[in-house]
Amino acid sequence: MSSAPRTIVVTGTSSFVGAHLADAFARTGHRVTATHSRPRAGYDGVRADRLAHAEAGGAILTELDITDGGAVRALVDRFAPDIWIHHAGHAVDYASLSYDQALGDSVNVAPLDAIFRALAGSRGGVIVTGSSAEYAASDRANREDETEAPEMPYGRSKKSETERARELSAATGVPCRVGRLYIPFGRLDHPGKLLAQAMDGLAAGQHIDLSPCTQRRDFIGVGDVCTGWAAMAGDLARGGFDIFNICSGGATELKTLLVEIANAMDADTALLRFGARGMRPGEAPVSFGNNSKANALLNWSPRPLAQALREDLLPGAVRIAEARS
Repeated sequence: MSSAPRTIVVTGTSSFVGAHLADAFARTGHRVTATHSRPRAGYDGVRADRLAHAEAGGAILTELDITDGGAVRALVDRFAPDIWIHHAGHAVDYASLSYDQALGDSVNVAPLDAIFRALAGSRGGVIVTGSSAEYAASDRANREDETEAPEMPYGRSKKSETERARELSAATGVPCRVGRLYIPFGRLDHPGKLLAQAMDGLAAGQHIDLSPCTQRRDFIGVGDVCTGWAAMAGDLARGGFDIFNICSGGATELKTLLVEIANAMDADTALLRFGARGMRPGEAPVSFGNNSKANALLNWSPRPLAQALREDLLPGAVRIAEARS
């Protein structure tokens, strides 16, 4: 994380990555205001756990309706942030053609106007959480300068977010970085996600029915996401606007990843019933990014995948395996 203490706003703290960003920046000495969209008492389950995680790290939790421009301005006036991390967004049904793009635009894109205009003339900068969904399907590593339009409505909303941030950065003089995120993993992810379900099944000795899992994806530990955002925070001093792929830079077969997790847990890999289900219709066979730009300009690179799995995802599962031995 960057050395000099800064005042940082992190929105979307009840999300998996948002909670880790707020915690990581706060634990390294920054003054972090971590926002959530409704009264805290309205959160339960993993979302409540995420807020507690950010708070335990030292972040101050604050309710904020990101779509209320007046509330955004008031928060900027109150805290005078050096960095605003726009992580809040609408991602329900993100992998589906039924994604509500109008709602997505109202949360992902529209709030940027108030954020940039509130920070104009200050020393503040903005980091926007982008997505690999902004890229069109390809069997090659995605590069930040690609211009092809994404096929899915979520990707189109996130691409609009990036382009609006570019326009507002130029218009207001507020420096901005967009981190295009691939597939993060770690503790506090949604328990309904595949990796969490597979680990629960393996720990319980139960069979897990899976697709062939031959799709190859760019998996990255949430700890590397946090160091990537810290590197972008430092890079804001360069001014202007830029985009970085925050990714592993490689395509790992999902089946290989699940087998590696099972082996680390000392679980029976036969519990992973590959091919018991069909592939999701329209599933892209491969998606991964090129991270050479982040390496060159930010001096950032992720840990090896096996190390990230051990450190970000598996400690609890490994303890289960050790208890059995």
